[in-house]
Amino acid sequence: MSFREELAQICEEVPGCWASVLMNLDGMVVHRHIAQDVGMDDEVLLVELTGSMKQALQATASAEGGELWEFSVSFDRGTVVARMLEDEHFVAALLGPKGLVGKGRYSLRLHSLPLIQDLF
Repeated sequence: MSFREELAQICEEVPGCWASVLMNLDGMVVHRHIAQDVGMDDEVLLVELTGSMKQALQATASAEGGELWEFSVSFDRGTVVARMLEDEHFVAALLGPKGLVGKGRYSLRLHSLPLIQDLF
């Protein structure tokens, strides 16, 4: 499957998923799928969160905690769940307040390998 198909599948599989995005840690969007426009700029939100993700990566490395696999942030209007891929890329899902976070985590894990294969 292509990036487009994988990201669309994530949104279809996860109830309450508004968008899924494939990005790198420099904040550049590789591809994104919008399942539902909710009046929030998901790209700006994720670009801003990449700084926090970089800090979390450094913190786990400094503490010899191994690799960071997942990163999530919950806020009034929803939750962002991100899963690291190879070569400083990650896939993220933007979920609404009633979105199923556990299902989102599972779906990101399930689609990680095909996305990695498409990246390289």
